[in-house]
Amino acid sequence: MDSAFPEQAGGGAVPEVPEISRDEIKRRLNDPSLTLIDVLPREMFAAGHIPGALNLPLTELEQLAPRMLPRRDADIAAYCAKFT
Repeated sequence: MDSAFPEQAGGGAVPEVPEISRDEIKRRLNDPSLTLIDVLPREMFAAGHIPGALNLPLTELEQLAPRMLPRRDADIAAYCAKFT
């Protein structure tokens, strides 16, 4: 097995996910083609988040993503820390 693709629980390969820099996110904050996902718990999201970000807590991501992120071809950036 290729070391760049670790095994999933189901036995398949997990493709590499491109990273986006903080600067790139800042440049694209008003870009409607970028969907921002905050994966922190709801309480932390309520305490502060990037305006326009959706809250999909990591513990609920697999369950909520198909309904809340219907466009699989969209640019999606997920974050889990304070963004300043």
